[in-house]
Amino acid sequence: MAEFKGDIFELLLFSPCLLPGKTRLEENKTAVEIKPTSEETVLVFSIDDKSNKSCTLREKLFGSADGEKICDGLFFYAKGDRRVLCFVELKDNRKDLGDAVDQVTNTYNTVRQHLRLINKYEVQAFLIGYDGSCPQERKKHQDKLDTCFKSKSSIYDGKPENFAKFLRGEEIPKSHQSRKDKKRAGK
Repeated sequence: MAEFKGDIFELLLFSPCLLPGKTRLEENKTAVEIKPTSEETVLVFSIDDKSNKSCTLREKLFGSADGEKICDGLFFYAKGDRRVLCFVELKDNRKDLGDAVDQVTNTYNTVRQHLRLINKYEVQAFLIGYDGSCPQERKKHQDKLDTCFKSKSSIYDGKPENFAKFLRGEEIPKSHQSRKDKKRAGK
C-alpha cells in the first residue's frame, strides 16, 4: 500500500496540467484523441505551460533554467494490468519534427530523473507532423526516438486517427507505418 501512495504522490506533480473529463489534446490545427471504452481509463495532461498557463510542470522539472524543451502533452492509459504513459508532441508542419523529437526526449529524460514511477509503466512517444518529409530525416528522428523509448515510439504521417490504436497497442495500417515499423512487424 505504501508503494501505491508513493505513486499517487508522484502523479500529483502532473495534477495542475490535468484536463479533467478530456480525452483530446489540441495544439493549433493538430489534435489527438482517444474515446475510452468502459474498460479503459484515460487521463490527459497538457504539460506545455505555453499552451496551458496553469501547468507548472516546466518550473518543477527545470527550475528557472531557460530554453528547456517540453512536449505538448502526456496521456495516461490503463486497461486491465496494462499502464501506459505516452508523451505527445503535435506539430502543424513535419519540418518541425526534429524539434518535436527533442521536446519529447528532453521531457521524458527529465521526468525519468525525477520520478521512480516512470519505470512502472510502459512508456511511449507519439508525434504528428503534417506535410512532406524526406526519408533520411524521418529515419534519423525515428532512430533517436527508438533509442530513448526502447523502440516503443513512433512518428506517423499526420494521422491522428491512429493515436488511439497506437495507445491501445493495436496494429496500425501498413500504409501509415514507417519502413522501420514495417520491418519490425515482419511485413
